[in-house]
Amino acid sequence: MRKQPDSYHEPNGKGSEMTVTTIRRILGDRPLHSVSPDKSVRDAAAIMATQSVGALAVISDGNLVGILSERDIVFRCVGADLPTADTPVSEIMTRDPVTLGIDETISDGLALKLGDAFRHLPVLDGETVVGLLSYRDIPPEYVMMFERFREMSSAHADDTGA
Repeated sequence: MRKQPDSYHEPNGKGSEMTVTTIRRILGDRPLHSVSPDKSVRDAAAIMATQSVGALAVISDGNLVGILSERDIVFRCVGADLPTADTPVSEIMTRDPVTLGIDETISDGLALKLGDAFRHLPVLDGETVVGLLSYRDIPPEYVMMFERFREMSSAHADDTGA
């Protein structure tokens, strides 16, 4: 993967350029909040509460093995009547999460269904997890532009019979 700067200019096909912002720029120097898969759900929830985050990367031996979100805790643990103190994170985490490269663009994250299917995406720098991108991290103007592009693409496909 070619490393891009935090933001760069790309031709927009109309004789001018648009600024493209990378995930690296959004994450900045924010710390990665993580938990090991053998920790209890209660311990993980305490980390989330203390750090005011909605998800944790689940890391084992330096490798990403899953992601634990508030929804996982509510639906897969509490809603299933599992004891939070005795249930390991590995039992309820989302395994093999979709990931995003740190030098990819905001639109790449949105194209991976950030905001639709996912609220958080683990961010990798090579093979190393360096952060979690939340849907709330995306500036609203990017979300609006992406939605408009998706609508226009869909309308164009309908017009051409595709």
